[in-house]
Amino acid sequence: MKILRLLLLPVCVFALTAIVAAPGWAQAQGEIAVLSSSYENRFPEELVFRLEAESSAKIEKITLFYAIKGEGTSAYAYPDFVPDLRVKAEYALKSNTQKTYLPPGSEIGYYWLIEDVAGHRLQTKETIFTYDDIRFTWKKATKDGVTLYWYSFQEAFIQALLDEAMAGLERLSAEAGLSYSNPMKIFVYDSKGDMDPALPPKSETYSQQTVTLGVRLTSQIMLLLGNHPEVKETVVHELSHMVIHQLLEGPFGDLPAWLDEGLAMYAEGKLPERYQSTLNSAIGRDELISVRSLSSYSGDPSQVTIFYAESWSVVKYLLDTYGREKMAELLNVFKEGSRYDDALQKVYGFDMDGLDAQWRLSLGLKPRPSPQPTAERRIVPTLVPFGAEPQTQPTVSPLTEPAPPSTRNEPKTASAVPLYWLIGGGALLVAIGIALVATLVLRRRT
Repeated sequence: MKILRLLLLPVCVFALTAIVAAPGWAQAQGEIAVLSSSYENRFPEELVFRLEAESSAKIEKITLFYAIKGEGTSAYAYPDFVPDLRVKAEYALKSNTQKTYLPPGSEIGYYWLIEDVAGHRLQTKETIFTYDDIRFTWKKATKDGVTLYWYSFQEAFIQALLDEAMAGLERLSAEAGLSYSNPMKIFVYDSKGDMDPALPPKSETYSQQTVTLGVRLTSQIMLLLGNHPEVKETVVHELSHMVIHQLLEGPFGDLPAWLDEGLAMYAEGKLPERYQSTLNSAIGRDELISVRSLSSYSGDPSQVTIFYAESWSVVKYLLDTYGREKMAELLNVFKEGSRYDDALQKVYGFDMDGLDAQWRLSLGLKPRPSPQPTAERRIVPTLVPFGAEPQTQPTVSPLTEPAPPSTRNEPKTASAVPLYWLIGGGALLVAIGIALVATLVLRRRT
């Protein structure tokens, strides 16, 4: 049974302040006492943390510790304040930049460590709150640990979307043996203009030319464009990524792109006609991309459709031939940190070239005449929530980096292009430009 609950947030309010400490809230170790502690949500720009404390000796050092709960990501920073017997400290954590990005819906935990010149130290209790998109009044519908948040759609539409999401998860469990253990949040936006400020930062050109249909920000948070015709397929696709990355949580998990995207496509059900047509054409011309080349995302937009279609086909071959138990075993091996070839060899008895040969035979094609290069290409994360450093000195790295987000995009004039491909292509153009400039400089010098 679907459970509908109302989540009340301020309408058209762009800053939310919470006082989480008052005089006497935290008694000192020694002589230090916290008078007040608060945070202010200025979504989507920043979170501001404030502290007021006093001691019988001059307070000389204050440290703010903060973390995204459940993501294994934490850091610390030194707020601005003037050392004295009574101090006021403030730290602004930028929440939507190339260095730091906080997904809406994240559970944020923080605490203070205060030290004075007499050697007294006080560590406050941790405060946990949700970093909400406070621009809208959100409602929510929940079923079996999956919650859809929305603010403008009809309830019937949300119910249908939730049903589709649950059907996709059931299909992923029944046919691929994959299930989720942690609750998942899906924020359904009414328009591109509403959703763009909540997305990870990107260039103005990218924003103008690309429509993001859905994006898995973490293993528990997704943003979804609710007014797009492919919204049902997108929610299932991105939920599959969330399930997969919950299974792979840890410092070592890394999947080849064909497996990550192939499982997500498989969860959608029958391969859409445009993908099937492209796949059939590639098979007929014997122009399939090799499994090894499918292991990382290409920078060629013309290969987007065939990439997804082939990834689906490879995953379907493995599930149809070897079953769901072997697939679950493969994911467990990847979670332990195995290389792509080693993981396949351990579970199935062949490497990526062997998989390519058997998959081609199942499609009526002969194996390739020569093995593919053995070097593996890895997917490089392009965005990391709680990026590499806080905004004030000293710079501090998080304890661990979460997995790269999965994005389902649609260019306004072309087929869908994942975020990684566009960024990779831009990086290539920058590199070419630098090389040309360097050549001109050398010529002038000679």
